[in-house]
Amino acid sequence: MKSTNFTKLVLSAMVILFTGFMAIGQGVTNSSINGQITDDKGESLIGANVLAIHGPTGSAYGNSTNLDGYFRLSNMKPGGPYKITISYTGYEDIVKDNVYLQLGQDFKIYTKMNEAATNLDEVVIVALRNDVFDGNRTGAETIIDEAAITNMPTVSRAVGDLARLTPQATIREGNDGFSISLNGVNNRYNAIYVDGAVNNDVFGLAGSGTNGGQTGVSPFSLDAIEEFQISLAPFDVRQGGFAGGSINAITRSGTNNFEGSVYGFTRNENLIRNTLEGAEINEFNATTTGFRLGGPIVKNKLFFFVNAELQRENIPLPFDVTDYEGDSNTADLSALENKLSSEYGFDAGSYTDNETFLDSDKITAKLDWNANNNNKLSFRYSYVSAENVEGRQSGPRNINYTQGSEYFVSKTNTAALEWNAIIGSNMANNLVLAYTGVRDDRDPFNAEFPSVTIQDGRGDIRFGAEPFSTANLLDQDIFTVTNNFEIYKGKHTFMIGTHNEFYSVANLFLAFNYGDYRFSSMEDFMTDQTANRFQRAYSLVDNVTGDDSQAIAAFGGGQFGIYVQDEFQASDNLKLTIGIRADSPFFDDTPTND
Repeated sequence: MKSTNFTKLVLSAMVILFTGFMAIGQGVTNSSINGQITDDKGESLIGANVLAIHGPTGSAYGNSTNLDGYFRLSNMKPGGPYKITISYTGYEDIVKDNVYLQLGQDFKIYTKMNEAATNLDEVVIVALRNDVFDGNRTGAETIIDEAAITNMPTVSRAVGDLARLTPQATIREGNDGFSISLNGVNNRYNAIYVDGAVNNDVFGLAGSGTNGGQTGVSPFSLDAIEEFQISLAPFDVRQGGFAGGSINAITRSGTNNFEGSVYGFTRNENLIRNTLEGAEINEFNATTTGFRLGGPIVKNKLFFFVNAELQRENIPLPFDVTDYEGDSNTADLSALENKLSSEYGFDAGSYTDNETFLDSDKITAKLDWNANNNNKLSFRYSYVSAENVEGRQSGPRNINYTQGSEYFVSKTNTAALEWNAIIGSNMANNLVLAYTGVRDDRDPFNAEFPSVTIQDGRGDIRFGAEPFSTANLLDQDIFTVTNNFEIYKGKHTFMIGTHNEFYSVANLFLAFNYGDYRFSSMEDFMTDQTANRFQRAYSLVDNVTGDDSQAIAAFGGGQFGIYVQDEFQASDNLKLTIGIRADSPFFDDTPTND
């Protein structure tokens, strides 16, 4: 495809974007290089060529210096190594080899070229991989690269383990997985993006703040991630929409070499040291297996990457009935179970050998296409499913039957398309289109039966449906559109950008939908006495029990904004950034007063 055609399409896309809605909060997905080229007397070299080659893929990024000797290479793939060659007729080439770019980094090169009076060997400058100061960072941030991801000890293989590298992070683990607080702010005020696609729980129910988080599942496989960036207070108008911090991640890509791995992790009772003499450790299993493979479809042109991962965990919730402090004994509980089975046809399950389990499947597939030197496209699709039983556990004051546990199924589909374009010698454009669809279904575990609590002296006996799962669905669809257009002029890099998030939500929640009964004693229940409390929630729409009810609250909305920024390179060691951004949320629907 011709470069001119790409240019027309880019400009057309910009017209559409800037005349439509604009929205707030997004992550960065690329890196850049900027600098100035002069001669040995400090005079600007006009038209010097700067070419950066990404070694693993052969991707080329090139530009030439302007009237003041400045150049900029934008929308570059993070990572490396890069080989950067600076050439100018009559001058010795300068080569910077083994250069690595961090996610969001603006790598700086200011150098002088010597005239080619005689034939000399090339000058080779080796850059440091963690060249923090030359990177022109724009605020407090933590970069977690592929090496750190590989070497960091982690049991859960979740982003929470890696976020511990950020000093301002507080990590807590609960039933919903890791909760990451940045700058002391509630985790629901963080922004989480993978390849520019939203990975937040937009509705805000998950304690982890991530899609599918109510099951405790991680929203992605660590083996599919190339790099994380955790930003706390970035001086960059592109990053917004959060009060705590921004967690940006990019997925791996294929290279010119076929690379892959097969991996597995497991834990069970045999791997635990028994420190208490005579104590028994119940059987459990936590196993994760997977593989990844990446490589070229067409060398230097088209690449693929795929990752698949299976997670299977079960955790026992044992209980010794001799610890129970209520009035009933095992014979009384057996009589209760017989009554439920014979009179109501209901199997309440166990109260001593309950368990929690989590089964998850994760798939990531990605294509990268170097259409030409000026246009590069990337498409990524991810699927995460989770099936979770959050088991009830009995204790000294509670007999909890397992059929009343919470059963949760979650499925997340994500697609992201990124288009990076260089337009002429002084303009560049980055366009990201993304979709995230989440389907959460929470139910009682095999218990289409009222919720029942029996007061039993110092204890309570509970069986039947988990009361808040009787009619509980949540569907979320989030569309993201981001466009950043850059213009280079002299010492200035002007950027005009927009970020749009459009979401639609449908939520069904009817607690106590099967009815909720409370009895004063075991005797009252066994002799069919009237409950001392009864409640049932239902919808006036149809009074249908369970997820088939049409009483769904559906609405749409989003966030829109527009921003401009000027990066002024005042000198070799001084860069000034000034920008302004206007943001505003909106809702498509107005709630009724009924």
